[in-house]
Amino acid sequence: METKTIREAVKAVEGAKADPEVRNVRRMEVGQVVQQGDVYLHFVVAGHPHGKQIGAGNVQIALGVGNGARHMAEGAVQVFAASHLPCGVKAPMNVRPEEVCGPVIVADKPWRLTHPEHPHHNLPAGTYQVTYQYDPQTMRRVQD
Repeated sequence: METKTIREAVKAVEGAKADPEVRNVRRMEVGQVVQQGDVYLHFVVAGHPHGKQIGAGNVQIALGVGNGARHMAEGAVQVFAASHLPCGVKAPMNVRPEEVCGPVIVADKPWRLTHPEHPHHNLPAGTYQVTYQYDPQTMRRVQD
């Protein structure tokens, strides 16, 4: 068994934090879903309805200020508000669609979904509808 000083142990832990797990998704088909914590990305058809553009490049896709909201779309992406509810993805019964429907991401090139507490995802180009996990007791969005 190897013995380390406290300084060496702290340095090893900090190094592990700096090198997050990365999941590479090479191909997506319409209907497939990628999950990162409380955020779900549904691969949808090109031309999926969306509203006004709300950002491009590196955009936070889960509103909020805590670490749990730091889901970021990074790269050659355009992010649009959901144009209609329930955003083309079936919302659970009795849940207000605005609690589960997020923005639409359109990527012309491969891009990355990042978060400080979850594995990053390298994703292929395409159109993605964001939805959020919900709590069936409160009927509100879960925020990790």
